[in-house]
Amino acid sequence: MLRTVGLQSAWVRTFWGAVFVAGPAVGAWAVQAPVPLPTTHERQCVATGDIPAGNARRVTVAWKRPFATAEYTVIGTVGDSAAGDQSLELSHVVVPYTPQATSAVVLNRDAGAAHAGILCLDASTDSEVVAGASH
Repeated sequence: MLRTVGLQSAWVRTFWGAVFVAGPAVGAWAVQAPVPLPTTHERQCVATGDIPAGNARRVTVAWKRPFATAEYTVIGTVGDSAAGDQSLELSHVVVPYTPQATSAVVLNRDAGAAHAGILCLDASTDSEVVAGASH
C-alpha cells in the first residue's frame, strides 16, 4: 500500500513499472512495487516433430506464463511444413490441462509419408476472447 502524509502538492513519476510519489513540501518518498497481473491469454507455437505416416502424436505446449488455475479455454491450429500440403490435422486438445501446460493430439492423414509441422495453441481465461476468435 502506498501512503503519503501531509503533502499539499505532490508529483508522480513512473519508472520501470514502479510508482514514485514525492512531496516537495515534506520531501517524503514512497515506492510501490508493481503488482503482477494474472495471465488471462497465452499463445504458444511448437514443432510437432516428424509424425509417421497414418499416425498421431501427442504434443505438449508449456506456457511461458502459467495460469493461476487449470480453468481456461484452448483453441488451436496446426500447419504442415511441406509446401502446398496439409496432411496434419489437429485431432483434439487433451483434457484436463494444468496451469503450466496443455497437450493436443496431431494426426498425420497421409498414409504414405511422415510429416512435420507447427502446433499453435491459444488459451484464455476470458471466454469472450475465445468465443470471439471462433466466429
